[in-house]
Amino acid sequence: MMKKLLSACGLLLVCSSFSAQAAAEQLTGRDIAVMVNEADSSRDMHRNAVMVIERGKQKLVRKMEMWAVHNGDERRSLIRFNAPADIQDSQFLSWTHDDVNREDDLWVFFPSENIVRRISGGGKKSAFMRSSFALEDIEYRSVDADTHEFLRDDSVNGRDVWVIESKAIESKSDETGYGRRIVYVDKEYRLPVKVEYYDTHDRLLKIMLAGDFRNIDGIWSAGKMIMQDEGKNSRTLMQYTDVVYNQGFDASVFEHNNLKR
Repeated sequence: MMKKLLSACGLLLVCSSFSAQAAAEQLTGRDIAVMVNEADSSRDMHRNAVMVIERGKQKLVRKMEMWAVHNGDERRSLIRFNAPADIQDSQFLSWTHDDVNREDDLWVFFPSENIVRRISGGGKKSAFMRSSFALEDIEYRSVDADTHEFLRDDSVNGRDVWVIESKAIESKSDETGYGRRIVYVDKEYRLPVKVEYYDTHDRLLKIMLAGDFRNIDGIWSAGKMIMQDEGKNSRTLMQYTDVVYNQGFDASVFEHNNLKR
């Protein structure tokens, strides 16, 4: 009996030791944010997208192409609209940097104006082509532009997730319309499956849900995202198709001087 008791005590001590070790190795919020940042390990990407904007009984459908390239600590992306006719060939070009001391660059081109405009950091708060997404929601964001706090382990739709809270650092606070974001990161995909956006008064503004995840050439990718405005009868669906990675394309695509072409 005494041997069994000692064995049980020994097992308890070992389990306690493992628990303490696991707690010591607990991922930080920043660790998880870095995982999300590194989930896309590609050099470049191209995809098509359909954006469906629903406002009450009104529905707007927009079709676009997206390109992105990773070059060291800089990422460049281009969005070009193909339909409907009134916005065809409108383009958004962004250059974003891991170094938070460098200002990101964003340009827009609307054929009706025939002029390329540069958007300041604060302009990222504005709606993306009348959708529920803001410009800042669709562009790359440096991990160090925010602080990241681990909140808990949880589940979303039966999938295990980490939950972190992200807040803009002081030098970047003027560039965001959010006071904080609660991000639910899938432990397998290492991508957000849900994001809650709060304003600076801690009121819930909107919720993003991602789904239709697919493994493409070893890279997990969301096939769709839905942004739902809180307390409003409006939402936006973003559906991605024909996603390809590491195909290689002309880097001049990402030069703002070429947006008019």
